[in-house]
This record gives sequence, C-alpha cells and structure tokens, in this order.
Amino acid sequence: SRSAFSAGRDEGVLGADDWTVAQCPTCESSLEEMMDDLYLGENSQDAAYRWRKPGSLGRVLVYGDYDADGASSTALALELCRGRAKQARFFIPHRHEHGYGLHEHILDRLVQVGWDTLIVVDCGTKDYDLLERVARSGMNVFVFDHHLPDPEKPLHSSVVNPHAGGGDGEGVRDGRALCATGVLWAWAWKHGLLPRERLLKMLDLVALATIADCMPLTQLNRALVRRGMDSLSHSPRPGLAKLFNRLRIETSGGALNEETLSMKIIPCINAAGRMEVADTAVEVLLGAAGMDESVDMLISLNRKRQSLSMQITEDAAERMVAGAANVILGESWPVGVLSGVASRICSSTGTPVALAAPVRTGIRGTLRVPDGGDAVGVLESLSSMLDAWGGHRYAAGFSVSRENWSLVERDLQRALASMKIEEPTVSAIAMDPGKISIDDWKEACRLGPFGNGNPSPLFFLRRAGAERMLPLGRDGKHLQIEAAGVRLLAFYGESDREALAGADGWVYRPRLDCWRGEERLQYIVDFAVV
Repeated sequence: SRSAFSAGRDEGVLGADDWTVAQCPTCESSLEEMMDDLYLGENSQDAAYRWRKPGSLGRVLVYGDYDADGASSTALALELCRGRAKQARFFIPHRHEHGYGLHEHILDRLVQVGWDTLIVVDCGTKDYDLLERVARSGMNVFVFDHHLPDPEKPLHSSVVNPHAGGGDGEGVRDGRALCATGVLWAWAWKHGLLPRERLLKMLDLVALATIADCMPLTQLNRALVRRGMDSLSHSPRPGLAKLFNRLRIETSGGALNEETLSMKIIPCINAAGRMEVADTAVEVLLGAAGMDESVDMLISLNRKRQSLSMQITEDAAERMVAGAANVILGESWPVGVLSGVASRICSSTGTPVALAAPVRTGIRGTLRVPDGGDAVGVLESLSSMLDAWGGHRYAAGFSVSRENWSLVERDLQRALASMKIEEPTVSAIAMDPGKISIDDWKEACRLGPFGNGNPSPLFFLRRAGAERMLPLGRDGKHLQIEAAGVRLLAFYGESDREALAGADGWVYRPRLDCWRGEERLQYIVDFAVV
C-alpha cells in the first residue's frame, strides 16, 4: 500500500502531531492497469498497424531533438527498431546552426540518401506539409511527439500525439502529460510491439526524459519514473553506469532519486546539445563504442556550460534590474545555455523572463514564466512576427528575424510586464529536523517521485534566536544555518544572507544523501519566512 500525509491546518502551518500515515487508495493502480485505457492520439492504432506489416522497416532514419527528451526518445526509437530494421541511424539538428524541429533542406538531403523509414521524435507535430512530402516520396513515416498541435492546421496521419483530440472521453486515461519518450514507450507497450520485460528495462529513458522536461508528475508519470529509477539504480545501461561512476553517484539504498537525476545526470545529457552536438548524449545512452571518451566529453561540456551560465545569469540579472526589463538580448551570449539561465532567473525571482541571442542572421530566444503565466499563449499572440515558435505552458522558445526583433521585443516586454502571476501557496509541517528519522523520510518518499505537480513535503523550523550563519563551500556562495542541533543548507544563500538571518523561520525539505555507503539526511532551505 501507499502512504500519504494527513494533516489539519493550524494558523497556516501544519503541526508535527498532525502528521500521520494513511492509506491512499487512488495510488493502488498498477502500471499495467493504467496503460490499458491510455489515450495516445487518433493515429496511434494506424501507426501500430503499419509498424507490424510483414517485412522489415528497411533502412531506418530516426530524426530527433537536441535536449534530454529528444536524445532519450532517439535512443528508444533505435532500440525499438532492432530486429525490424536492416539498418538504423539517427540525425539530430544542431541547436545553433539549424534550430529546433524539422527542416526542409535537411529532409530533402536525407530523402535522397534512400532511407525506407523515417521516425521523428520530440518534434514534427506542426509539420504537415513536410511530412506529406516525405510520405509521398515513398518513405514510411512515424512521428512521436508531445508538443501542442496547431489548431489552424491539419495533423498528419503519421503523428502519434496524445494532444491530437479525443482524449477527454469517459473511461479514457489522459496521456497529455507524457514527454515524447513517454509517448513512444507507451505506444510500444500498448500495442505489444516488444515483450513487456524488454520494454520495462527501457523505462530508464522515460524516467530521465520525464524529469528533464519537467512534465507533470501525474499518477501515470510517477509510476513510469519510479519503475525507470529502479532500472537506473539496479541495472543501469553501460553508458549511464560509467557516468554515475565518474560523477561518484551511488545508486544503492535509494540514494539515486529524482533530485540526483535533475541536478547531476540530466545537465550532463543536456550539455551535449547545448554546447556542441547531441550525438554524444545519444551514444552514451546507447552504450556505443568509445563510451569512456563520450562520458568524459559530457562532463567536460557540462562544466563549461555551468561556467557560462553563471556569467550570463549575473549579466542578465543586472540588466533586468537596471532597465526594469523582462526581455534581454545578449549579443555575445551562446544561445545553447539560455534556457537554463532563464529557468533559474524565473524560479529565483518569480517573474517572467525572455532571453535572446543572435544566431546567424536572426535571433533565437527562450521564454520562462512562473505559475499563472502562459508562455505559449504569449508567443501565439506574437506569431505573425516570429519565424518559428513552440513549447509548453511555462517554457517556450522562438526565432525571429533581425528586422522584426525591435517590434517583438517591445510587444513581448509589454506582455510579460502585464502578466498576472499567482503567488505560490506554501504549506509546511512545523517540525524540528532532528525529529525526522531516515526511516520516516523513506516512508514519505513512497509518495514520490516529487516534482512538477507532485511537490515534495515541506517542513517549517521556527527561529529560536540562537542560530548561526556559517559559510558553506569553497567559493562562499552557500550558507549553513546551525539550528536545533542540525545544520540547514541554503544553497546560494550568501546573496540572501540578510533575509535568512532575520527570518522568523525557514521552510526546508529533507534529502537523503549517501556517501561511501553511509546514509544521512540533509535539510535544504527552500524559503525564508520574513
């Protein structure tokens, strides 16, 4: 059985005595039961029929995307092809030279090579004309995506996308919270395209992609991620095992969790596409020859990304304050790191932000908005001036010509400055950290994985007056708050030292840490109550 927190409010803070464990019957459904009634779009059945046709898929080309979901779905598509293809290769566009999505000139060149089957992952939903051209050339086309369709344009018959109408019926499980890797995996499972034991071993890719794309952790996504993390912990694929080892990440005893993935593993996978080409990430996921060099390359690229991101974050934050602006163009910024920087600024300030940089003759930007905002809605209102755009509710990207930039910058600034933002409601259980045992926290973690749509339980420690602020880390950017016999960790807290030191208390969350086989709890500060 599952467990849940059942607590009553007391002046806005939950009391420690009210924290009890209760049954959670809604969590009882197995993954197998949830998959039975899952809706994956109007073309799912036809795609499975075409996949099962007698004969092989011939020479297969997988066309992917350069982020972690794109790399994971590319690797998964290649693994699904084994045994059905005479040859399988992949192509991922270069983030800086090509940009996101399908490109006509690239597809024209690829079609001329003589591929028999084209599998597109994590893009393609809006590309009816391009897909139709490829299909008319005689190629067998499959598209697995999770981006929103264009309501003004038809959907190509090759597109498997849960957002493609009909998923609201009674008795139908909504698949719209799936990432692209999740869509592809669920489609293969639902239509029995591989033995289920083999498919379950591939859930590690779904777990990585779901967390990387910050998809809502619905009941289904929690089940997929949980099973995927089991695979990552107990039998990681060779490339990831080498990456874990190089990063000194322990996987035993539940030490590998969603936070470890999002903070340490996924940034390395994303760094390939952000800094150079995503091929390196796919090669690590597939366990291709030369894995050691590829793993070292991912780590090196991520360190380079971290350094650049820190510089750009400081530059962008200063310019936002100085100009009271939400939209910043950095003429010398590398566009590949801007999405992470925008996410960090949006999260830390609670304000919408758009960052942009030159790419060849145009400008490419990334948009992040907090709760209450709608990034896709904002870009849709500007679509007549944009060359390309797309994304999700809280994160989106766009391309614009130099000629249109000044108008887009003006209208985008107006939209972000006037955006109504919802103040986050924070609920926490009043409890001293020392009263939470490792076993208590492991029991609470059965409610996980935690993330978007399923936040981690938070706790509140009231200030007693004898706390000390201590430095943490070599560079002095972090703080420790010595209180109640333990130390709370405030990452990047030095910049908020005054607020932390003068707070009435701190909202924190426990984190299980494992070092050299020894488990311990850490307490991470999320909010200062002032």
